[in-house]
Amino acid sequence: MRRTVIAVATAILTIAVAASPAAASHGNKANAGPPDNAQQDVQTNSLTTGGTAAYSHGRAQLDRTDITMSTGGSDLHVYDASYSSSWYGQTSCTDRNWLNGKCDHMDIKFNTRLMSGASTSKWQSLGCHEFGHSGGLGHRYRSTDSNDNSCMRDDIWPKYLDTHDIDAVNQYV
Repeated sequence: MRRTVIAVATAILTIAVAASPAAASHGNKANAGPPDNAQQDVQTNSLTTGGTAAYSHGRAQLDRTDITMSTGGSDLHVYDASYSSSWYGQTSCTDRNWLNGKCDHMDIKFNTRLMSGASTSKWQSLGCHEFGHSGGLGHRYRSTDSNDNSCMRDDIWPKYLDTHDIDAVNQYV
């Protein structure tokens, strides 16, 4: 009997950890999120002027949700560098919480090679977008953002999380 109970509990835990989180009514799931809790500590790593603008604005946008942001710690590490990849920014989970399957540590990277010469407004849009991913948001598309105002769009450069985005993040925390 005891072995059966342990086997069933192990199977349930395995399924819970393996299940990927929903995308909060967005077009697809976020590769990184959602975060494992509503308190996110952010550490920056020698950012350029553009990277600082992206970080500051993205953090301020996520601060509009129920996620509480603070400086230091190990939840989010923000980098910018000249990456040879074709992405403008990237948010990835580097340590997943084994108990609930949510992300315990994420890296946010801004690609200075592709953003070279970009306006402050574009850097801010990129920061909003990547910090949105750290809140568990996936990409938005024209069909789910008909007023073209979500920074989670991947084909235009709005600077803000819209009400739909904020509500979606808040359902996770």
